[in-house]
Amino acid sequence: MGKLAAEPNPGRGAPVPALLDVARGLAMVVVLYGHALEVFFLDLPDAAVAEAAFVQYKVLAAFAMPLFFLISGAGAARLPERGWRSALRTSLYLVILAYLVHGLGLLVMTAETASGHGQAAGELAVYALESTLKARDFSTLVVWFLVSLAIVRLLAFALFAYLPRRLALAMLGAAAVASLLTPVLPQAFMLKTWAPGIVFFGVGLALSGALKRLDWWPALLLAPVMAALALSNRGCAFDLLASCPHPALTGDTAVWLHIGQIGFPPLFFVTALLGCAVAMAFARALLLPALAPLRIARLLGRIGTRSLDLLVINGFVLVFLQPRIGRFAPAEPELWVYPLLLVAVIGVHLLALRLLARPLAALNRLALLIAGRLMAALFRERDGAGSSRDAVVKPS
Repeated sequence: MGKLAAEPNPGRGAPVPALLDVARGLAMVVVLYGHALEVFFLDLPDAAVAEAAFVQYKVLAAFAMPLFFLISGAGAARLPERGWRSALRTSLYLVILAYLVHGLGLLVMTAETASGHGQAAGELAVYALESTLKARDFSTLVVWFLVSLAIVRLLAFALFAYLPRRLALAMLGAAAVASLLTPVLPQAFMLKTWAPGIVFFGVGLALSGALKRLDWWPALLLAPVMAALALSNRGCAFDLLASCPHPALTGDTAVWLHIGQIGFPPLFFVTALLGCAVAMAFARALLLPALAPLRIARLLGRIGTRSLDLLVINGFVLVFLQPRIGRFAPAEPELWVYPLLLVAVIGVHLLALRLLARPLAALNRLALLIAGRLMAALFRERDGAGSSRDAVVKPS
């Protein structure tokens, strides 16, 4: 997930976080908090739902992952200029990292099975084989985004490097229309996420400059509108007014992009775009000099620069730790619990990030090494001819 370098602050010695780092950090916090809210309504034995928790969750889920795609696209504004080998190398790295994390998750599941607390050995073996071959239902869940982003990056490169800009933008519109087919698509290699992913990644790439100049206060006024639209999405792909609840959500639904559950596509895209605009505006507002003493932007900037590591950590927390914590969650927590939960979940992940810095760095180096070796093996014969073919001339 690309990022921008910190910009110098002539008035103070410390750097000012880049807007995209702050926005990415905000997106990461939304994901962490949203996942933490699941303890109050998901997979509970009595099918109870904490209403306040689910309302927050449904609003946040409506734009959280689209925001990540959009920011990733904005951070890759020069992707079409860097050549297809560069695009392929990054995508290979993302897929390899996802599989390495998936393998670690399978090891934890194997340990649980050996201790008598996990699923049966035969079931685990079938799951491991199927999830690995089909690149779906990963052991830590959240790395689906890395696989989807890897493919979406390649699609975006093909569109914006080889097609005129207007045609590339028209293809994004076609991808939005194609999302109507999401319910009937297979889930292998996260196919259900490709169409929404390329739309938001492409919008971020195309509007990278405009996003950095977004006026913050008009966009923030759209927050109530976005929330109302998010709550009005009843989950049906072809009927705005009908209700299509998900079995795990006790008569309701929420956007779960990883399984292609987006509800009514036009409503989903409008809501998600508004949510992205609000989030980018909020990130820009946090960079105002008047708010600098609060250091919120600096904290989010730090989170944004380590968002990939935090995503990996969150996968293990979500799958292996959170279900055990959920047994002790109150059925309907008091409102003061939610800000405390937000602070706690950020603190726990930052602490884990500090403690696991070396293993995470080693994991990233291994993924980069394997990606580099694969690229060398794939293009060894061509490398001798020079890299001139790697340059891409964009049609006018």
